[in-house]
Amino acid sequence: MSNDITGRLPRLCLVRHGQGSLGTDDYDRLSPTGHRQAELTGQRLSESCSGSDRMLWSGSLRRHRQTLACIDEAEQATISDDLNEYRVDRLIEAARSQAGLLDLQVPGEQAFADPKAYLQTFLDWFPSVLDHWQQARLECPDNGPWQGFRQRVRRPLADWQAGLAEGRDAVVVTSAGVISTLVSELTGQDLAYQRQLNVELLNASVSELTVDEAGRWQIRRLNCVEHLDRGLHTLA
Repeated sequence: MSNDITGRLPRLCLVRHGQGSLGTDDYDRLSPTGHRQAELTGQRLSESCSGSDRMLWSGSLRRHRQTLACIDEAEQATISDDLNEYRVDRLIEAARSQAGLLDLQVPGEQAFADPKAYLQTFLDWFPSVLDHWQQARLECPDNGPWQGFRQRVRRPLADWQAGLAEGRDAVVVTSAGVISTLVSELTGQDLAYQRQLNVELLNASVSELTVDEAGRWQIRRLNCVEHLDRGLHTLA
């Protein structure tokens, strides 16, 4: 692994999109808070992961592309469907319909009527939904099997690793499910770790990984939001 001219190891910077529009008819667009988060994240990345040889990648969802637009040289990014989140709404629908078969506790109807007000309820419940999906007990035709999602989000890794080996940073704008899966797998963590990280990643957070001289992935920063004011710390 090559060091850059400053002597530091090149970094894989995984950026979660800004806050979406939870509780509306279209979650996949940034809220006013999400736009502000994206602006501040773009400023932070221009200071810490800049350079003309930087690799810039993004998922193709609207909330990804709106976040990406606040990053310098966004027009040069590689847009990849491999970095798109699984459909959380479809996974929840499947869990509700199969709850009896799975002996899965489901939040009350009031939570589904007002998911914004009951966000913590969903964050507490969702890891159990993920567990059933990951263990192939929960069937979700819209998302397919967990292993398919896992394999998909890993596909760009070879390109990133090649760039890092040349001393280039990689900045990747994507979603919590993708980031938690990559972090857990690259650092040898189990699925329980992935599930918990999945619901803890803040909007517009930056998680940075490097590869040490022995070829092992190391976490430098995880779920970092030091570039955001406290009032901009959001989870959905």
